[in-house]
Amino acid sequence: MIIETTRFGSLEYEAEQVITFISGIPGFKQFQRYTIVSIEESPFQFLQSVEDGALAFIIVSPFDFIKEYEFELSEQIKDELKIENAESLQIYSIVRVVEDLASATINLAAPIIINTECNHAVQYILSNEHYSIQYPLFAEGMPTGGE
Repeated sequence: MIIETTRFGSLEYEAEQVITFISGIPGFKQFQRYTIVSIEESPFQFLQSVEDGALAFIIVSPFDFIKEYEFELSEQIKDELKIENAESLQIYSIVRVVEDLASATINLAAPIIINTECNHAVQYILSNEHYSIQYPLFAEGMPTGGE
């Protein structure tokens, strides 16, 4: 399949690469189908809508940047995503870049949870007030790689 995008031009993707956000992403609920576009030798990736070529989010693994990041998933989310084991999960955070990458922020309060076994996803809004929606991305320095 091919979608015309504003960032990547013609982007080819396979049906099995499509991630479905069952309830959409807050603020973009009408768009439920996305694919991940990797950037070589970079912790950054794009979550590209396959329904709207102009809609893409910069995402990263929060664990590459925030050593102490942790949270618990609710039973409702585990059921919604049909999670059977934690190894099938990928966790991402949306990055916000306003002026330059050095001042970028990361949304720790609403991580993206993907079950890679069925390619279902949600943006999970944490009840933990400890995490910010605009945490400085490089607050702990450059990423060292996730664990």
